[in-house]
Amino acid sequence: MNDFKNSLQNKSIAVFGMGVSGISALRLLHALKTNIIALNGKNPLTWAKIPGVLDFLPLESCYDELDPKLISVLEKIDLVILSPGIPRDHPLLAPLLKRGVPIWGEIELAYRYLESINKLKPIIGITGTNGKTTTTTFLGEMIRLDNKKVFVGGNIGIPFCDYAYEVFSGNKEVDYILLELSSFQLESIDRFHVNIAVILNLYQNHGERYSDIEDYGRAKFHITNHFTNEDLLIYPEDFSFVNQWAQGIISRKKSVNTQKPECSYDLSKFKLPGIHNKVNLNFILLVAQEINLAPASIQKSIDIFLGVHHRIEYVDHLIGLSHFTAYNDAKSTNWDATITAVKAMEETNKKLYLILGGKKRGHGDSIKPYLDFFKEKITLIYLIGEMAQEIEAEIKGEIPYKLSDNLEASVADLRESIKDNKIDDVGILLFSPGFPSFDQFNNYAHRGECFIRLLQSIP
Repeated sequence: MNDFKNSLQNKSIAVFGMGVSGISALRLLHALKTNIIALNGKNPLTWAKIPGVLDFLPLESCYDELDPKLISVLEKIDLVILSPGIPRDHPLLAPLLKRGVPIWGEIELAYRYLESINKLKPIIGITGTNGKTTTTTFLGEMIRLDNKKVFVGGNIGIPFCDYAYEVFSGNKEVDYILLELSSFQLESIDRFHVNIAVILNLYQNHGERYSDIEDYGRAKFHITNHFTNEDLLIYPEDFSFVNQWAQGIISRKKSVNTQKPECSYDLSKFKLPGIHNKVNLNFILLVAQEINLAPASIQKSIDIFLGVHHRIEYVDHLIGLSHFTAYNDAKSTNWDATITAVKAMEETNKKLYLILGGKKRGHGDSIKPYLDFFKEKITLIYLIGEMAQEIEAEIKGEIPYKLSDNLEASVADLRESIKDNKIDDVGILLFSPGFPSFDQFNNYAHRGECFIRLLQSIP
């Protein structure tokens, strides 16, 4: 620890981005008594009061990324901890990269610290385009049911540096480290080493960051960096691009057929709808087998796991929607996620009303490639957000729709239609927007909570 700690103390470190991961990195670096500055958008007076920031550094060490003084300040920086939402080609980083300054994410920082004090535990990393959070949460619950201690974090919302800080404070140690890892996080790793890597699937996504699926896939496959012959890769065999890349990795490999998931356990009490959840379970079972979880613990987890907030989440206590069933899939930010949610509703044989739309991505926004699918499955689409009019132009005359602009108007219209007997009072309302949330909401969780409140409040 002393060598690592001393090496950091001799460096000037910039934490770029004051989201959850940035503040977690600040806390750990402050505990290690390092020299830190913080960078973020807008005047520091507007963001330095975020809980935690001024606990770890003075206001004069907080900089607006557009501050002209930063040019000279950054000339003295030896290390950058970069929040995943900020691209590595940000103009501020170009001169730093040119002179070889390391740019890590908080994942790498936490790993380096734990490695330095010999406190690393087996790391299970889960990535992919869709299903990461449900799979990670489900596996974490399964490990706990087997009476083992596990840290569950990463892209799921709890930074890895939070765990590193708990270890630093002497408050926590676990048997396994389980991390959901986004492509953005995997761009900024260096020595970070996963013992079991899970790649669930790979669809075109994040067009604002990646030019094509190969570029996106390369970021995902960083999860296998530093693999040894003892490490395990679990991947989807029927994704040709993933399968091709997986074959080039010298390591132990196991695969899942995502079209024909198989399970030897009893699924009679399994509560998650749709074939995609059975596919996710297949990946989980391969990890459970690798770490020797007891069959009884596995079965109990299958029986009781209820799912994850904002991922095809069943919403109860509906007001003004009579015999409707509602699902909150606010996490959906791409077409494949929405299609998966729609497919999950098939077994109900009820009319399906879909709320769709959000912020433009820039690539792959068009609904046209999926028109035939939605025409067959959807009774009515409510269009909301920045994409509403663009989608309207593409579905006119093809699919019944209403241009309602926002969630409130969509739910109000459905309630009014039921009240006036304009539609049947039995159906499914699915909020699976298919686009990012930032046009009308703070994040996907915010829009999911807004949807639930609308359904559970008196009109």
